[in-house]
Amino acid sequence: MGISVSEHRHTGSEGLQLFDDSAETEPYEAYVFTDDTYDNLLTARMSPLSVMEVLHAHGVVRRHTGSAMQVAGQDRKGDWLVVALIEDSDDVYTVASARYLDDEEIEAIARIKGD
Repeated sequence: MGISVSEHRHTGSEGLQLFDDSAETEPYEAYVFTDDTYDNLLTARMSPLSVMEVLHAHGVVRRHTGSAMQVAGQDRKGDWLVVALIEDSDDVYTVASARYLDDEEIEAIARIKGD
């Protein structure tokens, strides 16, 4: 699985679109990082790399309600976090923010996954 990066214009601001380029068709999901995304991640003391690791990880828990989606999982250091996204169009998501999970939330995720 390869990850490609391409420029993506998003409501007047520039961001990065990252997707799996091993697919023979259009990417199935694209993630957009805007200036607001980076500001929100900085405020939360969250690395954009950790966010991307969770978004592309296996074994995550996803909750999709309307145009909002949350993805909870572990980054490569083993830290648990949840990423909040807004769906702009079919399978194109703007990363809104992210935060670390507390112990109770991690236990709830383990129960959901059956661990």
